[in-house]
Amino acid sequence: MAEKNEAMDIITDPKNYTKLDQEVNDDPSVDDCANLSRRNFLKVGGVAAAAATLAGAGAAGFKIGRSDDAYTGYGRTYQGGDMFFNREPFRVKTAAMMEPVGKVERPDRYDFIFDRLKEVVGLLQKGEWNPGMGLEKLPGKVGEYYRKYPEKYRIMLDSLEKRAKSREDWEKGKHERYTLPAAYTEALAHGGMYNRYGSTVPEEPDDAYKETGEPQPPEKWDYRHVKREKPMEFKSPKHATDLIKRMAHLFGTSIVGIGKFDPRFMFTNKMRGMPNGGADWGDKVPEHWKSIIVFGVPMYWDQTYSAIGYCTSYDAYFRSRITAGLLERFINELGYPARAQFPGYHYEIMMEPYMLTTGLGEYSRSGMVMVPELGCNVRPAAVVTNIDFEYDEPISVKMSEFCMKCKICAETCPSGAISFEDEPTTVVRGFKRWLLDDEKCYSQWAAGHTVDALGCRVCIGVCPYSRKNTWIHTLSREIEPRDPTGLVASGLLAMQKNFFKYPKGEDFQADWLGGKEAVYHNPPWYLRAEEVFKDIEKTWEYHGMD
Repeated sequence: MAEKNEAMDIITDPKNYTKLDQEVNDDPSVDDCANLSRRNFLKVGGVAAAAATLAGAGAAGFKIGRSDDAYTGYGRTYQGGDMFFNREPFRVKTAAMMEPVGKVERPDRYDFIFDRLKEVVGLLQKGEWNPGMGLEKLPGKVGEYYRKYPEKYRIMLDSLEKRAKSREDWEKGKHERYTLPAAYTEALAHGGMYNRYGSTVPEEPDDAYKETGEPQPPEKWDYRHVKREKPMEFKSPKHATDLIKRMAHLFGTSIVGIGKFDPRFMFTNKMRGMPNGGADWGDKVPEHWKSIIVFGVPMYWDQTYSAIGYCTSYDAYFRSRITAGLLERFINELGYPARAQFPGYHYEIMMEPYMLTTGLGEYSRSGMVMVPELGCNVRPAAVVTNIDFEYDEPISVKMSEFCMKCKICAETCPSGAISFEDEPTTVVRGFKRWLLDDEKCYSQWAAGHTVDALGCRVCIGVCPYSRKNTWIHTLSREIEPRDPTGLVASGLLAMQKNFFKYPKGEDFQADWLGGKEAVYHNPPWYLRAEEVFKDIEKTWEYHGMD
């Protein structure tokens, strides 16, 4: 019989984690970090100075960070326990950029760009509208949305044209260069995620509705595998928390947090399993949606560093989706309702706010959530249920403050979608933050030299927090949040910008847009077609770091 204290438990048991300086954390709170005594800081700062000033440190970190042996998340333990960051000293009541500065408004389904695109493409396919008819005749709520934001409409049309051009370019010959990343993407996307009649996990309420014609409201769908007349009763919320976190790791996730369900971050007019995807759902909230379990996994590093054509989100999408499906069923088997929220479109909620409120990470300049262990390289999923848990609180580890200085993601973004503002100033549905221009971001996706003409991920690859789990990364993430002066962050950023070279944003573009199809790091051998196939004439150069 397995003991509770085995390797996986180091993830959720802080005592298994070695603190750098016990005195710093004797009375853990973010205020203590802010008011760190000079004496203690000098102790920590001494280590920081040693790390930051040693002549070979940067070069060593650079070399180690490039090694295939230095993986984060799937190293000595596949659950990622060897890169666990102890969040407890950094718990706060309110996450950064989550303090309301105006009226808090729930997101509508058309705030999600892929719901907008899905509807526009549907209208085109059914012949009910075409661009020649103009914006004024674009029907429905999507028409109302784009008439409110005509600049986004223009970018959306441009993106559709780019996607068509990308597809044409692919068929003409680009498929040879990208043979291997395309096969990798398709295997995960259609062999795993969207294989409806094979191994689709979890089940999807929209599919059930399409097949049966019977609406699948949450009050029906979320209980579909519950067999018990009465749910198993936990000894306490803590027992429930410990068990569910443990199972989430066992099912494959790297990080997990649990929080109270907050309807402010639930889409209106969207509910899978209902007619038209719940377009008439309104603002109803199922009564049994009480708690939310949030988790995530990283994309594999070599491809992520390579981006655009050599990377795919599906590898992490697939694994986080599998975890969601397994956890959903596990909870049902205990007698509780459960509803998985998972990539790509299968959400009734916005994931980012829940990642913040459950203490997994902080908002970044690029609009994604950064977590201490993985940076922005994390693909989240969640399960909603009515189990009583011991909820996690947010954390403050200064990653957002680092974003104020860094701006590397904005400088390298091929589409110009990421803000250069020093501090977040845009009020988005009641909260002040950096706003990613989703229409511009998608315009880059649509021009991607990928099998499905979608995807980019440059901002994830170049983020200094998205580093492999090397000793220098571990040291940096432990020291930087404990430094009240900001000097460590400045030093690390200087090293980052001097030791790591980045292509210009326009260099990432497809050649038919005047770019070089540059990559951040050159792709690994197993994604280079000319390395393993006969009759591949290499007519291109790799414009990344070796």
